Amino acid sequence: MLTLQTLEWGYCFSYGDNNILHLDEDILTQVLGTNGAGKTSIPLILEEVMFNKNSKGTKKSAIPNRHHGKGYWISLEFTKDGDKYKINVDRKTSIKVVLTRNGEDISSHTATGSYKTIQDLLGMDFKTCSQLINQNTNTSLQFLTATDTNRKKFLIDLLHLEEYVRIFDIFKDATKDLNTETVSIKSKIDTISKWLQDNKLSDTNILPMLKLEINTEVEEKESQELSTKISNISQSNAKIIKNNEYKAMLNKIDLNSTKSIKATEKLSYDTLQSDLGKYQSDKTFATNTLTKIKGLKGVCHVCTQPIDETFVKKLVKEQEYMISHSDLQIAELTEKINEIRINNTDFARKCKIQKDWEDLYRSVEADLPAILLDANELKSRLNELQVTLQEAKTKLSETSTENQVRTKKNTRIQVILEQTEEFQTQLNQAQISLDSRTSLLSNLEVLKKAFSTNGLLAYKIEGMVKDLEDIVNEYLGELSDGKFTLEFVVTNDKLNVEITDEGETVDITELSSGELARVNTSTLLAIRKLMSSISKSKINVLFLDETISVLDEFGKEKLVEVLLKEEGLNTFVVSHQWEHPLVPKLQIIKINEISSIE
Repeated sequence: MLTLQTLEWGYCFSYGDNNILHLDEDILTQVLGTNGAGKTSIPLILEEVMFNKNSKGTKKSAIPNRHHGKGYWISLEFTKDGDKYKINVDRKTSIKVVLTRNGEDISSHTATGSYKTIQDLLGMDFKTCSQLINQNTNTSLQFLTATDTNRKKFLIDLLHLEEYVRIFDIFKDATKDLNTETVSIKSKIDTISKWLQDNKLSDTNILPMLKLEINTEVEEKESQELSTKISNISQSNAKIIKNNEYKAMLNKIDLNSTKSIKATEKLSYDTLQSDLGKYQSDKTFATNTLTKIKGLKGVCHVCTQPIDETFVKKLVKEQEYMISHSDLQIAELTEKINEIRINNTDFARKCKIQKDWEDLYRSVEADLPAILLDANELKSRLNELQVTLQEAKTKLSETSTENQVRTKKNTRIQVILEQTEEFQTQLNQAQISLDSRTSLLSNLEVLKKAFSTNGLLAYKIEGMVKDLEDIVNEYLGELSDGKFTLEFVVTNDKLNVEITDEGETVDITELSSGELARVNTSTLLAIRKLMSSISKSKINVLFLDETISVLDEFGKEKLVEVLLKEEGLNTFVVSHQWEHPLVPKLQIIKINEISSIE
């Protein structure tokens, strides 16, 4: 059991500092005050300290009293499972949250972490707790006047059956996705099946390629040569004539005659010529000297002295010897020079014969025919070759065309065979996939139906609605002295409400405002009691905001009697008009824009 004990706060909403409310002190407490005094703010403050948010959706910037402008603080003491807890919240520019258990600080390092710990302690989420502790005519009492479908949605939300709806949506989405996949697979199967049917082969024989063993290289080469010869016949014949002349000239040269010429190189006689000049000069000098000696006539022509005849004879003999010796040397040298000159002449003639022969030999083209080309004969041969080449070309073209046809057919057969095998594999896989998905789809449909509003959810709601119906009728029996009973009828996606007035069924719209208020209040209390029974944690506080205002005097008295009988519940009835003299009250006053509890 979660027992909220003491709530303290300062500067929240329109309140000033140091406000305190003992939540577990009385079974029933009246909270009175004029409009705008701050009555409705109390359960919001309680929500803020427990969950850091409130059911009205008020922003944090709007919570501090604007006439104070220094933030706010809230403190809540409660017990659970024998332990005493306290939450202290101090919010200025930032929030500070301190949580203690039996005086020991068990706060987290952050406010978010601390609130996570608090929620775990409370054992319920914000929405559940808010519905348990804060009821007003503008929310819960709309349940009975809502449409049948929305009433059922309200119960789903109220009874925490959203998991069924969430699971249903999962199965619904999975079914939708699987249906889409199934349609896609079926479409793929139809496409593949149609392709296999349209491309079914009646003949799968692969035709061999025709071989064409035609080699026209020789003919083409000869044809090109003949065409060139015909085009250049004049130049070719002129060349043949010239070549024949070279051959004739070559034949006239007797290359063997060079073998009898013994000269093998050109010799130099410059030294001999120099020696020859020297001996000729010596001879001339000796001859001149001898002439002079013979002309002296025994007297020196320089000094006119007589010359010794013996000496003269000696000089004559020397000059004569010089002349004789020079003649001998001149003769030998002249013979040698002449021999060299003959050798050089022979060698030059030998070289010329060889050169002339070599030049002519190089000029002769051995490949050229000796007979002149005949243009008519060449053209006739060219025509024969062209006919042969054309026939080969035609045969080659026909064979190539046939091979192209065969290649196209063979390629088509091969492609279709490969694609057929691939598509057949895809078809088998698609069929297996389709069968698997069809089976899974069948199971999903069962699960979807089971978790739909007509399945387990309807069964669950129907069971809980009967409990709710019994609780409503308990309260309604007391509030109306047994005049009215209520029955919930679950049909498909709707939750109908049937009211009986002393055994006669009446439409809810036919009730008077007072009668409708009794039914609404009974339903409100029953909803809270049912929620408390199915909640993980029981909580002792309930704020009924402006519920009294819709009841007549008899209904108000009856409501007080009913609430005073509630065990483990501390109810705060918020009102600004009606007061019960026997019920403790808290007066909320507002002076100079500052609210406080009196």
